[in-house]
Amino acid sequence: MSAGVLNQQDILSEFVNTNPPRIKSATKLALEPDPSAVDLPLGDKYYEMPASCRPRTTHRVSDLIRDHGGIARDLTKDTIFERGKVYLVKLGWGLELPTGVCARSTAKSSIGRLDTLVRLVADHQPEFDRIKEGENTDLYAEVVPITFSIKARPGMSLSQIRFIKGNEDLCTVPAEALRFENPPVLVGTDGKLAGFKLAEGDSNAVVLSLDLSPDPVLDFVGFVAKNDVAEPIDPSIRKTADDDQRYDPKAFWDPVEPKKDTNTVQIERDKFYIFRSKERFRIPPHLAVDCQAYSESLGDIRIHYAGFAHPFFGYERENGTPLIFEVRGHSMDTILQDDDGLAKVYFRRMSRLAEPDDKQVYNEQELQLSACFKPWGA
Repeated sequence: MSAGVLNQQDILSEFVNTNPPRIKSATKLALEPDPSAVDLPLGDKYYEMPASCRPRTTHRVSDLIRDHGGIARDLTKDTIFERGKVYLVKLGWGLELPTGVCARSTAKSSIGRLDTLVRLVADHQPEFDRIKEGENTDLYAEVVPITFSIKARPGMSLSQIRFIKGNEDLCTVPAEALRFENPPVLVGTDGKLAGFKLAEGDSNAVVLSLDLSPDPVLDFVGFVAKNDVAEPIDPSIRKTADDDQRYDPKAFWDPVEPKKDTNTVQIERDKFYIFRSKERFRIPPHLAVDCQAYSESLGDIRIHYAGFAHPFFGYERENGTPLIFEVRGHSMDTILQDDDGLAKVYFRRMSRLAEPDDKQVYNEQELQLSACFKPWGA
C-alpha cells in the first residue's frame, strides 16, 4: 500500500477486519465504502447546543457539551433538526487511527445542497473535519440547518470520512502534472483537455470557476432556495422501483437567470443558491479530489460544496461531469460574473486503485439539486 487515500478494500482491511476492529461500534458493522470514503452513521443521542464550538487539544467533545450546557435528547425516526439551531450528534461509531494514517471528513453532497452545515468533531482535535494519526476518539457531527429544517434518525449518514496513509502533502498531485493525465481529468464540454487555471501561490491547486451558461436540459443557470418553506426535508428519500416519494423541487426552489447584458447573477443576502462549475471532471481510479475554499476575498458570500469527489466521478462520460457550488449571501448583495473563481481542488493519489461503485448518484449530474428532489419539471 502506497501513501495516499485508502480505497474500499484498504478501508475494510485496516479498520473493520482487524482484531479488534479500529472502527468501534456497539452493533455489527456492515460497511459498504465508497471508492475513497465511508459514510458516518448517526447514533441515537444528540445535544442541543447554544452555539457552534470545537474542542482544544486538551478537551474531549464531552467537555464541550458539559461546559456549554448541551441539552441531551434521544435521536428517533421522528427527530427534526430546526433551521437556525446548532446540534451535536454522537455518531454510531468511534475510531482508532493507526500510526501513519490520518482522516478527513466532509458533508455528503445531498446534505450540502440543502444548505445544512455538517462538520466532524473529535476529541482533542482543534479543527473541524480533521483527525490526526494515531488518535483514539469518539466521533460527533455538528449539524446546523440554515435554509431548510431536516429530518434525522439513527443510522442516517450526513457526512463521510476519508482515510489517508501518510498525509495529504505526500499524495497531492502538482496541478501542472494533471495536464499529462491520459485521458484528461479536466475537460470541456467537447471532451478535450480544459484550459484550467492554477491557484495563485499554490502550485497544487486548480481553480474552479462559475458557469453561467444555460444548463443543457433546464435552460437556466442555477437554483435559489425559497426562504419561507416550513416543511422539513428528509435527505435520505430516494426513488424506488415501486414508488417515488421525492419532493417537488418547485415547492422549495426557484430558477436563476443571469442578466443578459452582463451575464452576471446577483446573490441576495440571506439567500442560498446552487450553481455548477465550468470545469468538468473525469476522475480515474488512481485519483480522488478534495475541494476547498478558494479565497476569503470573493465578496460577502459563503461558498460551500461537496468536499470529496471519488474515483470514477464523470469518468465514463467523454465530456465529464461538473461539480456543484453551494453559495449563500451574507449581509449585502454580491454580483458574480461568469467564469469567476469560486473554489479550488486538489487531486490526491489513491493508496491503490479504487473499484467502480454503482451507488454514486451524481456521477452524471449537470445542474442538479439534492437527490431527494424529483427532476425539475417532472
